[in-house]
Amino acid sequence: MRLLKGQNTNQRNVYGRGVQVDTLDQVIAESTNSIRVPMGTTAQRPTTPANGQIRYNTSNNKFEGYENSAWRNLRYAEPFPTGIIQQSLGNGDATAVCFGPLNSQDTNQVAPAAAQNVIVLVENVFQLATTNYTMVQNPSAATGTGSEVTAGSFQVSTEYKIVTVGTTDFTTIGASANTVDTVFTATGAGTGNGTARPTGYYLVFTSAPDAGKPVTALHNFDK
Repeated sequence: MRLLKGQNTNQRNVYGRGVQVDTLDQVIAESTNSIRVPMGTTAQRPTTPANGQIRYNTSNNKFEGYENSAWRNLRYAEPFPTGIIQQSLGNGDATAVCFGPLNSQDTNQVAPAAAQNVIVLVENVFQLATTNYTMVQNPSAATGTGSEVTAGSFQVSTEYKIVTVGTTDFTTIGASANTVDTVFTATGAGTGNGTARPTGYYLVFTSAPDAGKPVTALHNFDK
């Protein structure tokens, strides 16, 4: 192999292979060991990043690269940390149209990138994206019923979107306003009969699944 230039970076051996650049402008680090990329916290990212940069983020313990003007985690070929996930979203009641929130158990992408990237079944009947359902982030109260949690069952530190106010004063448990569609992080369980949905992505059906029919989402086929 002909080299355009070479650099010895071995501190103990002057004949170390080091880093080399060949006549094709390839950068070569010949070793049977490893190479350690720059590492640091999220706050220590370069102040003026450029496409093609790569580093190890010690804040979340993940490799990341600057791609298309944004920092992105480098992904495994398989869904991480799990494989194909079967998520039960409960049974239809002939009224509810919102089912969720979706959770693929992939810590980097809990919901599919698009509605057609998840397999949806009502009992054993395959559902078509956009025809039978859409995928909506934080559906509004006007979207329809389904997946509401009643005050008294709210989980502390969970983010919700108010669906009905009723007799609940949501401002006492973290909400900035006591109004429908306000997003808040619960500081307590709450009281009264107000309802809210956990934030996230939901399947919203064009017609409510029949009563007693289980709704199932199969995740991670797109990874």
